[in-house]
Amino acid sequence: MNCTQTTAIKVPVGHILVNSRWSRSDIASALQATIPVHTEQTTSAVDFYPSCNTGVVYISEADIIEGCAYKRKVARLRKAKNLHGIVIVEKTLTSSQYFHDIQKFCVTELGLDLIPVSNQKEAASFLIQLVCMESHLDNNPYMKPSAAHCKDPAVLTTLTSCPGLGSTRATALLEKYPSINAVCKATIQELSAVIGKASASKLYTFLHDPTQQK
Repeated sequence: MNCTQTTAIKVPVGHILVNSRWSRSDIASALQATIPVHTEQTTSAVDFYPSCNTGVVYISEADIIEGCAYKRKVARLRKAKNLHGIVIVEKTLTSSQYFHDIQKFCVTELGLDLIPVSNQKEAASFLIQLVCMESHLDNNPYMKPSAAHCKDPAVLTTLTSCPGLGSTRATALLEKYPSINAVCKATIQELSAVIGKASASKLYTFLHDPTQQK
């Protein structure tokens, strides 16, 4: 039951901690079918802890339609110390019209990783992937990626969802810039050197010029 104790949360490697508000959801059922699940009753903004130093907030279709209340929850995640924050958002036919605003808030303004999913079972699959990756890295320290070769699936998925990027260009960016914040700080010339001028222009505009993001 090893655990990197960078926060007050203790999550055994290979397990996941689920906020009790999700205990009877489809996502919890899907998780329980594959990995050990621990439930905690808390008022924390975090919905899932796939490891001690990773916190995940889930934004449902209903949350999106209800308005901007989810922003307070995401902002609390961003303020959490020693925690890698990830936001999973339901991108459906109904909620897709709001996705751009959510993406801008989470990625551009807060620098968080944003993962679009179509339903709770797809979200569970992603969480299981995170748990398994953490377990493999913990058991074999030689597999831990360096900062220059980040393979975090959350960061990769977030970049892939940005304009001008596919998986190949997103992977190339991560070879040089290991985080969303690092990508945001890069100049358009620096981005062009990695992914080409056209793709760099689209990405830079998305990250820095909200008036052109419609």
